[in-house]
Amino acid sequence: MLAVTIHEPAVVLTDLGLALLGAWFARRLFAAGATGPLGHSPATLMAGLASAALWGAVFHAFFPDDTATLAGFLAWIPVTLSIVMAAAALLDMALRAAVRRMDQPLRLGIVGAYALAFAVTVVFVDESFTTVVRFYGPALLLFLAAATIRALWRGAGWGWIAMGLALSAGAALLQQFQVAVHPTYFDHNAVYHVVQAAALVLLYLGFRRVAGTK
Repeated sequence: MLAVTIHEPAVVLTDLGLALLGAWFARRLFAAGATGPLGHSPATLMAGLASAALWGAVFHAFFPDDTATLAGFLAWIPVTLSIVMAAAALLDMALRAAVRRMDQPLRLGIVGAYALAFAVTVVFVDESFTTVVRFYGPALLLFLAAATIRALWRGAGWGWIAMGLALSAGAALLQQFQVAVHPTYFDHNAVYHVVQAAALVLLYLGFRRVAGTK
């Protein structure tokens, strides 16, 4: 009988839980349609994060050498490209929230150029999670600033979105500083996934309120 070893089980399980949560939120948001000022970007964000978590579970389960091997590198690429999709959605929402009258071609051009630069960097230059955060972080912080201003002016769901983004940024900081419950059984990656799941709940609640759906 062929034995299959699952590495980092806590990370894998929390990744799978995050993937299921993100996929469910994405389905609900897509089903609600492109109502409200953010269009389909909230659903795209959730779908991107769900995909990143799913591929991340595969990566952590079966590639203990990370990207040091070709197989590990190839398994990591879908994770990074999924995050590119999520980051592009964040930037799109940030521009929609910050500049209400921006022409659609200009907005899409900015988002497209950013996504292309992000993808080329992680595929051909440096695929590390630190590089991913350096690209993802500014888009998140820009949307956080825009959502916070909208929350102060209009309230409604923008406050939930701002809290979700702030918690997501906090989760990334915990991951980067390797804050863990246990270094082996529940490491910094598992902690990141749990905190990120809470952030997705807040974001989902905010997106539904901003879109004016139930």
